[in-house]
Amino acid sequence: MGKNRAITTLEAEGTAIYTDSRKLTIKLTFSIIFAVLMAVSANSFFYLPFTPVPVTMQVMTVILSAIMLGGPWALASQLLYISMGLAGLPVFAGFKGGPMVLAGPTAGYIIGFAVAAYFCGFLYQNLNTERRSLAEGGLLAGFFSSLAGVLIIYLFGYVHLFGFLFSLFPSRPTSDIILMAWKSGIEPFIIIDLLKVLIIINVLELGKKRK
Repeated sequence: MGKNRAITTLEAEGTAIYTDSRKLTIKLTFSIIFAVLMAVSANSFFYLPFTPVPVTMQVMTVILSAIMLGGPWALASQLLYISMGLAGLPVFAGFKGGPMVLAGPTAGYIIGFAVAAYFCGFLYQNLNTERRSLAEGGLLAGFFSSLAGVLIIYLFGYVHLFGFLFSLFPSRPTSDIILMAWKSGIEPFIIIDLLKVLIIINVLELGKKRK
């Protein structure tokens, strides 16, 4: 009897180790995939004539990685992407790479991607509780966490862009720089990014219907 119990315990522990190892492998694989997707979405871009910040698909990629992987693994994916860029690979918008990109106008957004990935994933996991149905909890969790992710990206992007513009135009009044950073770094992207959030919610809705 004791021998059978010991065998059962060992089998259960072996199954748990295998399951954890499999989950780890899947998370790691998708972290690498999302890092590559960040490079692809960074270079699926176009510029508006009045801003140095390009329109890319990166915001959507960041939020999807956060929802699918959770905060820590989404952060790991973004750090891998940033490391690739800093190493000189042409993964940043406009096929740019190298440390000098962090001195440019878009560096705040790049840093914001990493912070947003973690907090968006953290919020989604905590808001999407088991007590709620997917329709009630998952979609609302997806909406609010996605919105929070966008706001975090805006915050980091805006602060850095303000500093960048201030260094370019030191003689301009601070109020002018504040407005300039808003009009070139946030205002043109609000509707576009809200549409991306709606697309993500539709993806979650499709996932709900398939379950």
